[in-house]
Amino acid sequence: MSHPVPPIVLSLSALDPSGCAGLQADIETAASLGCHCAPVATSLCSTGVAETSEVVPVDTTLIIAQARAVLEDMKVHAIKVGFAGSVRNIEAIHTILQDYPTLPLIIHPTFCLWDKDDPQQAEMPEAIASLLFPRADIAILTMHEINLLVKAGDTFNATAQAILNLGLRKVLLTESSPTERRWRTGLYDQSGLIQQYEWHQATPSCHGSSSTLTAAIAAFRAHDFPLQAAVEQAQNFTWQAMAAAHQLGFGKPTPHRFFWADENIEQPDTMPSGNPVH
Repeated sequence: MSHPVPPIVLSLSALDPSGCAGLQADIETAASLGCHCAPVATSLCSTGVAETSEVVPVDTTLIIAQARAVLEDMKVHAIKVGFAGSVRNIEAIHTILQDYPTLPLIIHPTFCLWDKDDPQQAEMPEAIASLLFPRADIAILTMHEINLLVKAGDTFNATAQAILNLGLRKVLLTESSPTERRWRTGLYDQSGLIQQYEWHQATPSCHGSSSTLTAAIAAFRAHDFPLQAAVEQAQNFTWQAMAAAHQLGFGKPTPHRFFWADENIEQPDTMPSGNPVH
């Protein structure tokens, strides 16, 4: 008996040894949402704590070989790019993407791993903005990451416009407030705000939350969801995964990406996409 082939998401990101973020988060998220993840390691991390982790980029030729092997032999439906490891790796990814202009591209640059003093990484924000943003369907950016790319505006809307001026088609801004136990996200395109969402979350900060959100958007796009629907469903998935998070180590809980298979978890009454802010 034959079975339907799951949509394939190609993920280029860092290998986090804790298994909480990076490629492991992408693999779990894709599998949980009915996709297959083809993981390409762009860099290796020494610990599961971004602030203290040593990050070593993978050789560019190996990244190119891995990515092209997947793209030429598997039917990839979407591409997710996380931390690229070096400017040379960004340039290589850009070259690869030129041959696949119709594949959805979802980016989260993961600048928490960026070392501005490393010669291989020093100009990464500029390289991502100039080479990857114009090709991306959407970028998912925290306020910390935005501040490394542009001068943030006085308002959420002004900040979104500043980042869109770098050539992005759409951006999902995320801002968390641990003291108020909430997240605010805003989906924008060149015409302005599409939709804003408020998350009220018992666990407002998790190790691997942004990786989960970005990979979930990629997975829903791989299932041919329109972009806004993919963003909304990905937020619902991430919200539930964070609500069911495990305390595994490294000081932060980790999203439970297979929450739906846990009989001890009750389904919530409301989720972020059910409570948009107009």
